[in-house]
Amino acid sequence: MRAWILLACLLSPGAWALDPCAPTTAVGSWCELGITQLHPTQGGVGQLQVDATARELADKSPEQLDKLMKKKEIPVVIAPDGGYWLVDRHHLTKALWQQGVKQARVKVIARLQDKTNFWSQMQNNHWAWLKDERGQPLTPQQLPAHIGDLPDYPYRSLAGQLQDAGYFSKKDQVYFVEFAWASWLGQQMDWLPVDAANLADRLAQAKRLACSTKAKELPGYPGKQCRVNQPRTTG
Repeated sequence: MRAWILLACLLSPGAWALDPCAPTTAVGSWCELGITQLHPTQGGVGQLQVDATARELADKSPEQLDKLMKKKEIPVVIAPDGGYWLVDRHHLTKALWQQGVKQARVKVIARLQDKTNFWSQMQNNHWAWLKDERGQPLTPQQLPAHIGDLPDYPYRSLAGQLQDAGYFSKKDQVYFVEFAWASWLGQQMDWLPVDAANLADRLAQAKRLACSTKAKELPGYPGKQCRVNQPRTTG
């Protein structure tokens, strides 16, 4: 594990100098923030996906990582109390944390000032996913306080693999599409265990389900691979 390379790259002023984030940072600006200051806006992550990302990061040179971090936008919303809420890239951010990285480059995409309606605004803008892996409601208070505390949602890993394979798209770039698929896949597959040993078999089943008409109400249906592999199943 080459965490020292990651850390040096992200903190190197010569690579991409950024000011520290502040509650007054302009919307649309990039800044540097401690990962411990980022509040998750979802209940969990697919740990298999996080671990795979961490392995990929460890194999990158400082130059490659610098290029990646400029491309992989980590978007945050500044809350009325000045807190920073991470609205996407939870898997990447947790992978960085696992690699020992303490600072991240983030982009401020909004600043909300209405404390009373903060969470309704977050949900209306698709900036928070207040459901657990099985689609049951979560309160904001039930969200993990820190990136490192995000528990494993195995079906989120399966949904991520399915998306990467082209079986559904991230429609209109709306965040959290994968969670809708994860809870649906779990329901369809009776919440059978998903782990590294059976992932290939589970993914094969998920591909069949993703191209069936049962999935037609889900965002991003049908995926490119479903259109390529006509005719779709109807079950």
